Amino acid sequence: MLNKKNFLLPSLFSAALLTSCGLSPTNVDVDINKTLPEAKATVYSHGIRKLGMLGDIFARAPLNVMSKQIADNTGTSTSTGGEVPRNITEMVNSTLNAIGGTITYVPYDPDFIANNMNVGYSGFENKTIPDVIVAGGITEFDRGLVTKGSGTNLGFDIGEYGVDVDDNNKGSLSQVTLDFNLLHFQKLAAIPRIQSINSIKLHKSIKDDSIAFNIKGVTFGAKGDIKKIQGRHAAVRLLVQLSMIQLVGRYQKTPYWNLLPGMERDEVVLDAIKIDFSEMTPSEQIQEIQTLLYLHNFPVDVTGQENASTTQALQQFASKNGLKSPGVNIKTYVKLFETIPINIETKIRRNSLGKMATRSVNIAAPSKTPKSPAITKGDLKVWTNKKSYVIGEKMTVSFSVKNPMYVRIVWINSKGEISTLFPNPFQTDNYMRPGQTYQIPPVNAEFSVDIGAPTGVDKIRAVGNKNGVPADALFFTNTNDFDAEKMKDFPVRYSTEITIK
Repeated sequence: MLNKKNFLLPSLFSAALLTSCGLSPTNVDVDINKTLPEAKATVYSHGIRKLGMLGDIFARAPLNVMSKQIADNTGTSTSTGGEVPRNITEMVNSTLNAIGGTITYVPYDPDFIANNMNVGYSGFENKTIPDVIVAGGITEFDRGLVTKGSGTNLGFDIGEYGVDVDDNNKGSLSQVTLDFNLLHFQKLAAIPRIQSINSIKLHKSIKDDSIAFNIKGVTFGAKGDIKKIQGRHAAVRLLVQLSMIQLVGRYQKTPYWNLLPGMERDEVVLDAIKIDFSEMTPSEQIQEIQTLLYLHNFPVDVTGQENASTTQALQQFASKNGLKSPGVNIKTYVKLFETIPINIETKIRRNSLGKMATRSVNIAAPSKTPKSPAITKGDLKVWTNKKSYVIGEKMTVSFSVKNPMYVRIVWINSKGEISTLFPNPFQTDNYMRPGQTYQIPPVNAEFSVDIGAPTGVDKIRAVGNKNGVPADALFFTNTNDFDAEKMKDFPVRYSTEITIK
């Protein structure tokens, strides 16, 4: 079984609140001029659109995302007459659906699916299964932190949000906070460090028909204004969009902070890519560096072997970006990663990399060879560090692939009980690439695989497929072997066994 040892979560941001004797938040008076309805506009719409492109540029695996019901957890949406939305699920859903690229939004509507099955319109086959689930809600709403008055400098309070605001006609100041976490769908467990906690403060703007806002997260600060007719509901939408950019960007390990002006680098992502790079073989490191150089528009070939064009490109990049030691190293890799151009030209260059690889295969292959190599049974291999264990020992499962593919590995004990070994809450990306050995758990992981009861012969079964391996695609016989007939669409399979004493 998987045994979590420990993991760190980013510390929550703590905001200092203004207090006033005798202040009743429900009696705060804010003058709002009458104005015509206007179309909703946000400062993060551009970032949402670019996030999907960012996933394409970095060739991230497709990700199916579903959202739980996201509601007001403070209970104040009712007591304040709806000043904050009671339910923001549709805000989350529309934001997820707007990302595009490798992100697919999967609606949660069990009644609709059940009704379709009952009337015979559709069964559950061919339905998209989510990989992750968004969970969260409105966790703080402080209304009327400052009463109406005049001649007050709010700088000492708003200053912690990165700006100073002088408001000679002071109005109501309120704060809304949203918390989100990303859950693994199969395990329904939170994915460590993939979370967002953001707050927004609203106060009277210099413009008569606007409300000024200040946003603060763990690594982010921004300011601007929204129309008063949109008010706190529009403020919540801003937080939803910001939070989804952070969640998806963190999970996909992309430099998403470049999409948000004023945002700091995310150390969670940077730590992850540094670990990934350090675990690559020297040839894989060169190939990854060459790929990023090519995306930066340097004339290099992605071969996995350092050559004159690669050396020249590295020197030019180092000179341009102030790197003292040009070469295939982690500092160069991080700088290339962080400064990748986020535009359609870079996406086209990423697409051309696949065509270049296809052309190189066709040159060496017979004319009847398909453009992309077919995945065969021998392309997936799985092994364990031992063949026999006693209860309480720790097991390591290793596997490798000869072609890029998705991999799912399950463990069937001697009683026939099935557990998913991979992907798991700590290793959520199951799109595997050739040229390296993967382990469960990885080196220095935050969990272990512990051998437990019952004794007997346990079976480890693995399946690979270039289009994904949903959990409901696995079928076994009464002897816990693969059911070849039911799994004819998944021919890439591997089996091994261990003995527990």
